Amino acid sequence: MSAARIVIVGGGISGLATAHRLAVALPEAQITVCEASERLGGCLKSSTLGGAAPGGADVGAEASLFLRPETTSLCAELGLDLEFPSREHSSQLYVHGTMHAMPKDTLMGVPSDPASLAGILTAAEVDRAQAETLTDPAEGDVAVGEFIASRLGDAVADVIVDPLLGGVYAGRCRELSMAATIPALLPAAQTGTSVIDAVRTVRAQRSAASGANIPGAARADAPPVFMTLRGGISRLITALADDLRARGVRIEVGTPVTALQPGQPGSGEPGWSVRAGEEHLPAEAVALAVPAYAAASILADVDAEIAGVLGAIDYADSAVVTAVLDTGDAPLSGSGFLIPPTEGRFIKASTFASNKWPWLKDALPAGTAVVRMSVGRYGDSPDAWQHLPDAELAARALADWRDITGSTVACRHIEVQRWTQSLPQYRPGHLDRSRAIDAALTDHPGLGLAGSAYDGVGIPVCLRRAASEAARIAAALSAEPRAAAAH
Repeated sequence: MSAARIVIVGGGISGLATAHRLAVALPEAQITVCEASERLGGCLKSSTLGGAAPGGADVGAEASLFLRPETTSLCAELGLDLEFPSREHSSQLYVHGTMHAMPKDTLMGVPSDPASLAGILTAAEVDRAQAETLTDPAEGDVAVGEFIASRLGDAVADVIVDPLLGGVYAGRCRELSMAATIPALLPAAQTGTSVIDAVRTVRAQRSAASGANIPGAARADAPPVFMTLRGGISRLITALADDLRARGVRIEVGTPVTALQPGQPGSGEPGWSVRAGEEHLPAEAVALAVPAYAAASILADVDAEIAGVLGAIDYADSAVVTAVLDTGDAPLSGSGFLIPPTEGRFIKASTFASNKWPWLKDALPAGTAVVRMSVGRYGDSPDAWQHLPDAELAARALADWRDITGSTVACRHIEVQRWTQSLPQYRPGHLDRSRAIDAALTDHPGLGLAGSAYDGVGIPVCLRRAASEAARIAAALSAEPRAAAAH
């Protein structure tokens, strides 16, 4: 039998990781990666920041969880050394015009002891949280923010939980799935038991495990929560692409896939015909590692059920404004801050990137610092910021940052990276819908779906999904010769 032909649609981390796993599992396969844009990487992207960071710095995703094995294992395979955040700096929460230390003893902002929120919330709001109102057991999934508001009050949901979840999903906590975002709390919703007790239990279990990835739980000598690479986590894309090309994988940028046509079983034709740019690529297997809306369009004539579920997934727009500041002898303090939407600010968060990452501080000219400012949440009014030219968007973000921090240091470089329709919004029931997609995929053994639309938005979850889809495709292709021989 001739070597299997496999087409991977999408050149982000999910697509390249899927191609990598397939190239390792099926070294004789002819693999082609088609990326619609002119660059690889998806939401992983670097910039030299006007020459201040010649080796590159992230202007998209900037880290991966260290405590999950997927990214660290892949980095080890590719010979990449890990970098870790500084332990000297911590993040803050900007509430009522004042910076507060990030509350401890919480799980994504949900407190194990509401008294720890004193000073951030009013005395009445803390009292409301302490007098948790138990609710009837819920059936299935719930909206995490609505549940927390009903149990502990609006302030806990809108002031504490929302900025933490919004930083991950660019969404609104009152619309996000608990099962997909804070699954450890779902039993409290489904049994009608105390969510405060649930947080205490989870924190105790994770603290006992020595490396709890929750603020305030880890020991001083615990492993770091996050990791990156020198030059930014986007270096993972370059390393993957180099590895794939060395394995003979063909990578095409500027090549959008617009249609997918299944072959006729028993006809001797390939399983799929892929319309990629001006080509029709024959393939025994195809993996779509693109946003849900793009996959829905490609699959419209292949599987209406899957396409319909994917097409209903909403996405958020956001932007990252990155500035190089002349701090001189007055360095910034902390690793940044989060802002709840109740503050009515233009930016929603800021990361003092060169404080957070020692490797970046070392790479910059003396007396300078890199600050990232995040803009945009799901549900923003269309005229809130999307229509602004880059220069005005950058100016407004920096002005807001200056007003919040009181800093007047000069800015030597500033740039905008827009992330349009980049982060999927996990509505209640999302994981059930994802499982339904996987069940429907059993009718298409040579078809895979990878990316952040299914199991989670973080790099490790995307890598896990890529590995599982690659394994499923490899198994299907390996079964084909046996099936043919049986006939």
